[in-house]
Order: sequence, then C-alpha cells, then structure tokens
Amino acid sequence: MLRLTLAKPLCIVGIGVLSAVWSCGALARPISYSDYIGDVSVNIGGAPHDCTNFSDSNCAFITITAVGDTNNITAFNVTGASGLENSLQSAKIHIIFNSGQNPFDADLDVTSAQLFVSVDQTNGGAGFGSQYGPTYPLATYGSNAGFGTYDLASDFDTAGFGPFCPDLDLCHNGQPIYTTSGTALTISYPFIIPLYSAFSSTLLPEVTVPEPATIALLGIGLANLAFSRRRRTG
Repeated sequence: MLRLTLAKPLCIVGIGVLSAVWSCGALARPISYSDYIGDVSVNIGGAPHDCTNFSDSNCAFITITAVGDTNNITAFNVTGASGLENSLQSAKIHIIFNSGQNPFDADLDVTSAQLFVSVDQTNGGAGFGSQYGPTYPLATYGSNAGFGTYDLASDFDTAGFGPFCPDLDLCHNGQPIYTTSGTALTISYPFIIPLYSAFSSTLLPEVTVPEPATIALLGIGLANLAFSRRRRTG
C-alpha cells in the first residue's frame, strides 16, 4: 500500500471566551484525473448514437474527469495485474459528436456504478473502472506510456490507446453508468483496432480537514459564548 505522510498544521481559533490552539486533521490533497477517447458509440438516456465508421456523424468523443484524494490510494494485486487504485469524490463526462450537434455534459454519480480510478503497472494502463470491470467505462494503455511507475498521486500526462479491454464483451456492449440526475449512459467500442486515447492527472491545492475533536471543541466554544451572552443580557 502506498502511504503518504503529511504534516499537521496548527490551527488557531479565537471565539469570544474560547481561545485555543490544536492540531488540525491530515491535509487532504485532491487530485484531478482525466481520460479521453474518440470514435466510440454511446447511448444517452435510451437515445443511441452508434458509430459505424470513422466518418459517421454519430461517432462520439468522450472525456471523463474526476477528483479523488491522494490519501485514499491503495494497492491491489490480482492474478495477471497489479498496481494502485483510488476512490472518487466527483466525476464529470463531456461528449461531443462528429455531427457537431450540441455536446452532452453531466455530473456522474460515482456511487451507483462504484466508479474509481486505477493504474495497472503490470500491463501498462490507467483509467476509470466500475462495478462492471476495472477498465470500464474508459481507460488508456500503452507499453511505453510510463504507467509502470505512475503512482496516481502526481502530475502525469500521456497518450496511448483505447479501449483497454480485458472483457471484450463489456467493451462492445457497454453497461450503464448514471448521471447525478439519473440519466443512464452506456459507452461501447465498435472497432477492433486501437484508438487514440489520453490519460492525465493534476495535483490540486491542499485542503485542511479538521479532526472530529476539533469540531467538538469548536461546538463547546460556541455554546459557552452563547451562554455568556445570555448571562450578560439576562
């Protein structure tokens, strides 16, 4: 398991009668992940957009971006693959089409399909997985793309190929993922040949997360402040 040690800063709070110094919780270090692929088929809320050839107006170009916390990265080791994975706090999907019709943009429900991000350091690939498979809905592979040493916790940008399909039936037929408004989306990959794909990650600014004891102490301080004011005005 990858372990990241982050120093705890001191937080100073002065609220009326409460004046205290205590240690904040660990720094959350958000990280943004992105994966892109073109010339695929999608079904949006029951409306099919089938990509039958590279000039088909229905061919879709998809980007998924998501945010996770580097503190949540864990290692995995299964038969034929090993690497790292991270849970997601939020995700968005952006879809454009060959036809030039209006793009589709939505927030994804990361819990309904159990979306996560992972890197397979053994086989050389990274992307978004779900309850259906570790590389669906979208993942990128490439033997020379640097995935073998990628740690999911640093800035990274590489081009490769998609789809990354241990389960060919899943890649050809898709399974539903959902937007936060409940719209079902399926992505399917109609072509056998590799398609251009790109994966990246970008570290975001650190965020201080108060420990539970900090929150409780703050609550006590606010209660004492309110009581003190009532006594002065009573």
